[in-house]
Amino acid sequence: MSVTNGTNETDPDPGWRYIVEGIEMCYSLILIVLGTIGNCISVLAFFTTKLRKLSSSFYLAALAISDTGFLVALFISWLNSFGVPLFNVSGLCEMNLYLTYVCSFLSAWLVVAFTVERFIAVRYPLRRPSMCTVARAKVVLASLTLLALILNVPNFWLTQIEIRDNKPICSLNPKFTVLATVINHVDFVVTFILPFFVIATLNAWISLMVWQLARIRRVLTLTGPRERNIHCRRLHQPHCAAIPQQSLRSSASQTKVTKMLLVVSTVFLCLNLPSYVLRVRVYVQGSESKSQEENLPILQHVAHVLFITNFGINFVLYCVSGQNFRRAFCSLCCSCCPCSRQRADSTQLTGVRRQGLALSIGPQKSPETETSSIDWAQLSRFYLKTETEYKSPKRCALKDPMIGTRSIIGLN
Repeated sequence: MSVTNGTNETDPDPGWRYIVEGIEMCYSLILIVLGTIGNCISVLAFFTTKLRKLSSSFYLAALAISDTGFLVALFISWLNSFGVPLFNVSGLCEMNLYLTYVCSFLSAWLVVAFTVERFIAVRYPLRRPSMCTVARAKVVLASLTLLALILNVPNFWLTQIEIRDNKPICSLNPKFTVLATVINHVDFVVTFILPFFVIATLNAWISLMVWQLARIRRVLTLTGPRERNIHCRRLHQPHCAAIPQQSLRSSASQTKVTKMLLVVSTVFLCLNLPSYVLRVRVYVQGSESKSQEENLPILQHVAHVLFITNFGINFVLYCVSGQNFRRAFCSLCCSCCPCSRQRADSTQLTGVRRQGLALSIGPQKSPETETSSIDWAQLSRFYLKTETEYKSPKRCALKDPMIGTRSIIGLN
């Protein structure tokens, strides 16, 4: 920060810069540790629970893996500031830069991928089962990963190990300065400009359609058919009153997933925007006044903190905005905890025993049901006898299981 006097002199105050850098270093370590743990839990939740049946889970799991790769590269750079020169080792210098570019590319375009899928699911719900499939998601993930690995191969030649004060330092190779400038501009367009406009446009469209579906759902909850027809005409949806309740429940479930993905993509845009705005500002303005140059590093530190936050905050967003993810996370915790597993097994065994007891003795007769002609004990013995006869070797040898069932109950 600088203070401008009446004369055009400036008094630089590097203290603020040191404070910002110190806060950034502490925050980066916390983000690396917690973000990596959260991303690993997210991968387990998406791949080991019921969420693995959803195509969007594969995109989010791949996003968590990509974000973890970026945090690993960030940790190597962080160690360099504390005297652990892994970043300045030949091979790791080039690989660290390559990994950073690949993960940044994948993080942006994975968000684009599941945003496009959500748009298809909301805009064309009848085509969703055939288009938004797990197999198609795997093909898209493999294509994006291969594209990211190939496009960022030139980054291996941008850096080199230079000896300064008898110490190796990872620095830019002066032979490829022009190539580095071109790659920087292409990376800016590919990883921000294009994803930003695609995500922003589709998010606005999806939000509008979700709002319209919510209005239609409120109309369908009305009891009277006349009121439904009136409100459907007002919404310019005259056939919405004929939508079955099963489709309505399926739409509500998809809306929950859509809202969570909208939150993730919107936060991605907000956290990336300051960093790329500063890049545009530096590129357009070029040389600046002295006071602006002194303020710029602090703004860059703040923008960098927001940028790296994007790679470690998704687990929190899933827990806050995703009801299905919270249930999957709770089931994952219960399956990993032995006490919870034993408690669930004992609960299930108790329920089975109660059902068996109810079948054996039947419901207790109350004054209202005393005249009932159903003999529950006889009915339970009949079901047990039926199951025993059906599981006998003779019944199992039948090609058509329904033949045995018909003979038991007297249909044949």
